[in-house]
Amino acid sequence: MSSTDVDTRLRARHAAPGATEYMLLIALSLAWGTSFMFTKVAVESVPPVTLIAVRTVIATIAMFGLFAFQGRLPRLTYREVGAFALVGLTANAAPLCLIAISVSHVPSGVTAVTMAVLPLLTALLGLFRGDVPKPRNIVGILVGLVGIVVLFGPKTFASFGDSAMGLASAIGAAVIFAISLFLVAMVRHRDAVTVTAYSSVAAALWSVPTALLIDGSPHFPSTYLAVVSVLVLALWNTAAANLLLFALVKRTGPAFTSYNNYLVPAVAVACGTIFLGEPLTYRSILGVAIVLVGIAISTIQWRGRRPLPPLQ
Repeated sequence: MSSTDVDTRLRARHAAPGATEYMLLIALSLAWGTSFMFTKVAVESVPPVTLIAVRTVIATIAMFGLFAFQGRLPRLTYREVGAFALVGLTANAAPLCLIAISVSHVPSGVTAVTMAVLPLLTALLGLFRGDVPKPRNIVGILVGLVGIVVLFGPKTFASFGDSAMGLASAIGAAVIFAISLFLVAMVRHRDAVTVTAYSSVAAALWSVPTALLIDGSPHFPSTYLAVVSVLVLALWNTAAANLLLFALVKRTGPAFTSYNNYLVPAVAVACGTIFLGEPLTYRSILGVAIVLVGIAISTIQWRGRRPLPPLQ
């Protein structure tokens, strides 16, 4: 069967986006976009790794509460246990810890925009499975990198200060997320609730001992805002966001879902500016614009070709 026939069948399988699909896309973008703001608030009183440990544990409890409500508990094979261990590490525990570290050093909106290079990194990592980037992918990657340089300033790349740490952590998180896009294929035969629940379990099992090793005795949020932020991060930005993602991909396919790559940075920058008082300079606006142009060049599909689905 030709690639054109496969693409035609994929389009036939997914309905044209309607009001419900657009609402799901907006909800998903809000869930991911606001997570940077709430993480910024939470890390003021909770160390980054401990924050992710608490976040994933609460998300796990919520998801297994949903299993109890449904009256089921899916069993896993030994192979699936190993697969979820990798997915939980690469799609949740490791990148979320790096994001928390990043926002503790730079404005939350800056971290979000840096994470927006995820589609560009996905195209680049495709080399390891034999997918040679097309010229537009290479151009998009180069444009996106220029945007990051503009956003952080050239001096950041020659220093070892807070900005450099924030940049390195955000890029590290994006790289690991990009890797998870390839690994998640191992569990795609499972439904959205099962994938979300067991990914959260694996993330908690990775992050809790790591937090105890790095941060020592447990640290609990010391302010009302921090408590609320942790709960929102766990229930809305983790559990609900993953459910929204899989629901949207199932209804519309990856192409429509990928539009969140443009909405999330805008939501994150707006929330950081409005609610956290983070500076919005001409340089940051220009950097955001250049990054989004790079993403558009690399990911916009012509002649009906579809991009890989995003994952946060």
